[in-house]
Amino acid sequence: MRVPRRSAALAIAVLLGATPWLGGCLFSPRDPDGPPQGDQTNWETPVSTAIVLSNMKAALGDESQANYRDCFTEDFRFHVDPADSLLAGEEADIRYANWTREDEEQAAGNIFAASVGVDLSLTSIIGPDESGDDTYREDDYELRVTFELAPGIESDVLYKGRAVLYLRRESGRWAIYRWADQRTVEPEQNETWGVLRGEYRE
Repeated sequence: MRVPRRSAALAIAVLLGATPWLGGCLFSPRDPDGPPQGDQTNWETPVSTAIVLSNMKAALGDESQANYRDCFTEDFRFHVDPADSLLAGEEADIRYANWTREDEEQAAGNIFAASVGVDLSLTSIIGPDESGDDTYREDDYELRVTFELAPGIESDVLYKGRAVLYLRRESGRWAIYRWADQRTVEPEQNETWGVLRGEYRE
């Protein structure tokens, strides 16, 4: 089973040293318990780009793949930070190449299944001009994922980076059609959301 490797290494080492009786895979899979297909409880009509991001934050917290998917256009493409791609070596294409909305939804679902909580915080760096039907914005993110190491034992992993987002308005609704991920800190401190995506693509 795939696990977030460098970011969780310290937590795993501490756990293994403290509880030698544990064996097998440390991150236990579970079924996502988010709202059912079509549930709109924490979803607003995205008449602004800010609402798109608010919907995305809510969908992650609710573990709703359907609502998360609605934040992206059918032709969505994700681009990992080039440095993260280089670090992946021979696995770069498998992890990141030709990333579509289907990949985005699949990775989110896999993260939901491997975690017990996902919390997203965003800080606006460059605001959008929404006078037309195509715009651009930059937001720094902190994505905190709580993994279950073993029954009753959890570990938080924090992912940091910058989302360079391109959004399009169609029929009055905004959605993200391109996401370029950027590092803001060294990977030894915090990995990016892009790295997490790649580890849970399939």
